[in-house]
Amino acid sequence: MKKTILLIDDCDMMRRFLTPIFKENYEVVSLGNAMEAVLWLKTNPAPDAILLDFELPEMSGMDLLKHIRQNDDLTNVPILMLSGMKDAERRWQCFEAGANDFLAKPFHPKELALRVNMLSKNAVSLAVTTA
Repeated sequence: MKKTILLIDDCDMMRRFLTPIFKENYEVVSLGNAMEAVLWLKTNPAPDAILLDFELPEMSGMDLLKHIRQNDDLTNVPILMLSGMKDAERRWQCFEAGANDFLAKPFHPKELALRVNMLSKNAVSLAVTTA
């Protein structure tokens, strides 16, 4: 069974760009806003990793990150934040709120794939060692 990646980005073009990067090794669930993600997370098993855009309509990626981290069932799910802004303040805010990694756009697809693979492997290792 493939691991699941939850991809949350309001830009349809970005979702269409990112999905094929992971399609071979992961089941990719692609959502366009935070409210869809909240509903999906309530009704599905926890994903193995979350790719979350910082800037989303209605509810920001930062607010969604905080919401996810308040859910005990999602505490160990690795979250990689994506943002078009490269400032250090945005990065440390994401880390303080519970993000596991941060990648500024534009990025190389191979770097993103490697980061996600590392995060999902570390999550599996963490789950095994704490069980």
